[in-house]
Amino acid sequence: MMLWGKRVGVAMAYGALTGAVSRLWEDTWSDSLTFGISMAVLMLGVAVAMDIRKRAGKD
Repeated sequence: MMLWGKRVGVAMAYGALTGAVSRLWEDTWSDSLTFGISMAVLMLGVAVAMDIRKRAGKD
């Protein structure tokens, strides 16, 4: 459980960072928010896929 807490925290931090950088490129606030959320969800999806592969023994 602690590992997933860390993964969610890192994904949220990365999403906030990418949203802030997106805002620096003069995107609208809604574009920046959408981009940040999508990057966080993408990071969590990659973590889930890696976990599934590890459990299947396909390191």
